[in-house]
Amino acid sequence: MSLIHDIFMPFWHLLTQPLFEINSSKITVLKIVFSALIFVFGFYVGAFYKTNIKKVTQNISSINSTTRTIFSNLGYYAIIVIAFLLALNVLGINLSSIGLVAGALSVGIGFGLQNIVSNFMSGIILMFERSIKIGDYIELSEDLKGHVTGINMRSTTINTNSNIDVIVPNQNFIQNNVINWTMNDEIRRFQMPFGVAYGTKPELVIDVIKEAVKNSGFEDIVDTPSRHTRVIMTGMGNSSVDFELFVWLKGSEILYPKRTTSRFLILIYNALYENNIEIPFPQQDLHIKSVDDSLDFQLKIDKTKSL
Repeated sequence: MSLIHDIFMPFWHLLTQPLFEINSSKITVLKIVFSALIFVFGFYVGAFYKTNIKKVTQNISSINSTTRTIFSNLGYYAIIVIAFLLALNVLGINLSSIGLVAGALSVGIGFGLQNIVSNFMSGIILMFERSIKIGDYIELSEDLKGHVTGINMRSTTINTNSNIDVIVPNQNFIQNNVINWTMNDEIRRFQMPFGVAYGTKPELVIDVIKEAVKNSGFEDIVDTPSRHTRVIMTGMGNSSVDFELFVWLKGSEILYPKRTTSRFLILIYNALYENNIEIPFPQQDLHIKSVDDSLDFQLKIDKTKSL
């Protein structure tokens, strides 16, 4: 027994020996170990909560995916904060002095952490505002479109049509314009410009294209009194009379704009071709008028030299 006491006491003395003081609180190795264990345990509890709260609420029809994300993320961060406060309490640090620490951190936030805080607050706004939800198809730029697969406190994940996951900071959704293609419904108007040669009657072009769209057999075309197919003349260019086809579409095909546009451009081309309506293309003619034979000869000489 004495031998165990002789071995254990020095080790215990090492664990309880004060290393330094914070606000008159003596910090020992034992306190640091306990605090670290509490903090790590808090992370595990938070991760367990975040994973299982989604499973528990998945079968509740009144709770959608966005609400589940809010519950899981807020609960997770709340557990982390509680674990952090408990760890400080075990260390013996007076929680009333956290205001001093917060004041010191505010200086760092002003210089280096403003983007993190901005993204964090933007994530909370997105979750409660619900202008962007998981499953929505959004467009941030011409080259960045896709489905929202995850909304976190710092960033949002977008899965593009090429199956590439793009991590976008949340503040981009608050500060910049965002196009939500599926916010209220899956109906969108597509615009396809095209041109025909001069000498073609505009009324004929309009009738041909509208008839082609009507007989296309495309089941995703919307035709209602307020949303129906239109063909309008938009201008008279240098080499073509310009038109534009407006057509309303519904369903999942609107999420593939290039593929959908290609389908209607092929329809327009075939309809014009079948009705012998010429599609113009840019061309330039060069005319050289000589004043006399000597000038014509000089031009030939210069041309030969240039070759």
